[in-house]
Amino acid sequence: MTEAPRSMDSAVVVAFVQLDPAIHKDTGALRLYAEGALQTGFHGMAIATYDLESFYLFFCNEDWETENDTFHDSVSEAIDTAERKFGVHLTQWHFYLEELRPA
Repeated sequence: MTEAPRSMDSAVVVAFVQLDPAIHKDTGALRLYAEGALQTGFHGMAIATYDLESFYLFFCNEDWETENDTFHDSVSEAIDTAERKFGVHLTQWHFYLEELRPA
């Protein structure tokens, strides 16, 4: 597993998950576009924050560069979005800020 950096796009990374195509299938529940084209094949996701009051779910390439993102009011909301999109469970996340792990 390749760990995500501790900061991305000037935001502090709370947690990350590397996607395994054998386990994490795109459900189609959320479609992400860039420049009008549907994006697929993300390497991983990271939950990050600029202010500890709101959170972004970053969809990343193999170099942990952000290719797209979604905005969330909580870490739990970001995790729920990742679960809907790829079936990623809470137990599969690696937390840098353990105090923000949902119960």
